[in-house]
Amino acid sequence: MNVLLIVVDDLRPEFNRSYGQSHVKTPFLDSFAKDSLTFSRAYTQYSHCSPSRNSFLSGRSPQTTGVYNFIDDFRHSPSPDSETWVTLTEHFKHHGYWTVGAGKVFHPDRPKNNDFPKSWNDYTVKNGDDAGCAQNETIYPGVCPTKKQDDWFYDNKVAKAVMDSMAEAKAADKLFFLAAGLRRPHRPWDVPERFYAMYKKETIPLAKRKVGPTASPELAYIHNDWPAGGYNQTKPVPDDVARYGRFGYYASVSFTDYNIGLMLNQLQALGLTSSTVVVITSDHGWHLGEQGEWCKRTNWELGVRVPLMIRSPRHPNTFGKTTDHLFEILDVYKTLNRLTHASDSVQDGVEGKDLSTLFDDLHVTPPLRKYAFSQMARCPKNDTFGPESPCNQVERQNIPYMGFSVRTIQWRYTVWLKFDGKGNRAIWPSSNDDGCFGEELYDHEHDTGVDFDAYENENIATVHPDVCKELFKVLRNEFSSAL
Repeated sequence: MNVLLIVVDDLRPEFNRSYGQSHVKTPFLDSFAKDSLTFSRAYTQYSHCSPSRNSFLSGRSPQTTGVYNFIDDFRHSPSPDSETWVTLTEHFKHHGYWTVGAGKVFHPDRPKNNDFPKSWNDYTVKNGDDAGCAQNETIYPGVCPTKKQDDWFYDNKVAKAVMDSMAEAKAADKLFFLAAGLRRPHRPWDVPERFYAMYKKETIPLAKRKVGPTASPELAYIHNDWPAGGYNQTKPVPDDVARYGRFGYYASVSFTDYNIGLMLNQLQALGLTSSTVVVITSDHGWHLGEQGEWCKRTNWELGVRVPLMIRSPRHPNTFGKTTDHLFEILDVYKTLNRLTHASDSVQDGVEGKDLSTLFDDLHVTPPLRKYAFSQMARCPKNDTFGPESPCNQVERQNIPYMGFSVRTIQWRYTVWLKFDGKGNRAIWPSSNDDGCFGEELYDHEHDTGVDFDAYENENIATVHPDVCKELFKVLRNEFSSAL
């Protein structure tokens, strides 16, 4: 089976009826859902671009890659053998696939040159972006309905490059692994005006809970970098501004849907649909005002939950179905290998699980995955815990705090600890009663993933100490080893 992997930047699972949504206009994704399997509980292992991509494309968790910033990459991991790690695309390349990347698949130049030529036979649309709003087309900072033509945009160039690669593969009868990295809905929301015209700004629904969860530690928060004005978890963005933000975001999602549709239609036109496994996912989620946030970089559900849709032509029994089975995007590596029958095994050391059995039995018991893990570094300014704490340009050895999070079917539990960057490990106390810089517990019982406001509004760690103790042990067992 061929492979088409589409990775979208900053896309949260707020589209099409598979995710219980109808207000975001995504006709191509709606159509795709009818012949694919939708995962309603899929999670990134780090809710920021470069660490997430370095993780699932290398097949190693962020704790293993040591990538928590925009400085490091997995080829320079603390592990002495990281130069020999076989990436997802390199694995397929080794097994007879023509591997071609286009756009933001890896984070630009992380690793160097997008790991070409090691992981790819070719890389067509390389680093770059069309980010930027013309002053006369800006209706609010970062919100820009533009008259520019489709082919001016980076994402449209990516889609067309992938379409050309499909045609080349078809003509030469090549087995292919094509990967497309689309930037929108990453800000600025500069997309053709016809996608803004799909929405009425005045009727766009807004977040209902616009402040942070009660009793949550300061390390849980990250300052909004949009909009300007000092808004935070206690000072929410005004409704009129928030409506501009959602207007721009949703229009950008619709533009991404259009570019995805171009690639899916090309597969169909070339007669490749029945021989191609298609994976559509995102590097992380996004807050649109919930919990007072307008960003990613959190350990909350909205930061780490991602859309994931997989069409496996060999499994028509899954078409149009949705599963709530837990899935880490780290699992894509092994699962995709088995769905395509690319090889009998993957390189020793590749993490994640092979969840391909789900495609044969959506109700497999016991569950193949009991937990989904995530983590997030914090680098507070001036030794304060406050939310001005991104670690983008902080060397690993200088990262002082790390939050570790685990999702079960019912609970999300997060603990914030001191971090030893030189040893690439947290300082784990023997129990959650000592040495923690914050502890969070949220109840997700009855959560279907449809209501983005109903959960994680109250930290109930003190209400359920036994649950916290149990899940603290789960996290310590998962993350306490040093490289």
